[in-house]
Amino acid sequence: MHGFGATGPNSLASGIDWLSQVTDQVNALVTNHADQLVDLGTTELAFFAFFTLAGIVVRWQISHMVIGFRPVNYTIGDLLAFFINLAACSLLLHYYNTPLPGAGISIHQVIPALAKSVSNILDQTVVDGFLDRVREAAAGTQAPTALNLTGAIVYATVLWNVAFMDLIMFAVNAFGFIALGMFTLFGPLLIPLFITRSFKHKFWHWVDGLLVFSMFRAISAAVSFIYLNVLIGFFDNTVAGDYSLGHWLALIPTLILLNGGLVWSMFQVPRLTVMIFGGVAGYAQGFVESLTSTIVRIATA
Repeated sequence: MHGFGATGPNSLASGIDWLSQVTDQVNALVTNHADQLVDLGTTELAFFAFFTLAGIVVRWQISHMVIGFRPVNYTIGDLLAFFINLAACSLLLHYYNTPLPGAGISIHQVIPALAKSVSNILDQTVVDGFLDRVREAAAGTQAPTALNLTGAIVYATVLWNVAFMDLIMFAVNAFGFIALGMFTLFGPLLIPLFITRSFKHKFWHWVDGLLVFSMFRAISAAVSFIYLNVLIGFFDNTVAGDYSLGHWLALIPTLILLNGGLVWSMFQVPRLTVMIFGGVAGYAQGFVESLTSTIVRIATA
């Protein structure tokens, strides 16, 4: 699943890039199991195709029998539309993990690759710069003596706040990668639903979720770029290398205020992503159904 990738927070304590650890495991999950699910999806597609085609034939034969049935006038256009949908599902499953001709990426990587390109437009060094300042603050803040209760409270508050900034960055981004991995993993089981009437909406919900969670990283990068530049300014211009407990005591209200702003902004990322990109699949569904209806009318004529 090469469409995934992460540049993100490291552990303050050990320097391990835990977000990369999360994305590596998500990649491993999809890589190791996607082929089996594609095979299962192919079997599922054959099952649905058989019964859908059988239903068309049966209704075609009884289209003029009105006893117990409403008259149904199937045309050659309906059969053509069925085969077009079947071919589309077959191609989606075949190229789900296999690179598209001339593209070098597979179907499941198309939307994440687009999101990655969008997020790369933003200056990713701002995240590294922010985390460097967080680690410098954690390492440079002087430890209080055992009897200095006020100093101990200030010290604990400062360390908790700078660590919490790192934690929020990790939590929000890790959720986005995990959710995208789940949508990618189970895609082959939802693609065959496209040829059904009752469950076709499940396919479009999957497309919508894949788009939303792919663009999750782009929205997160945009919010991070804005807010982290504010926090970098705080560390450079307000803290200014003075990590003494007295200085931190004066800055704690500002630090908590900025911390709260970062937390609120990062937890708005899912909502912003849904507001901007959610529902796009619905418009795509309307376009596809309109195109199919046109094909049916032309074939019938």
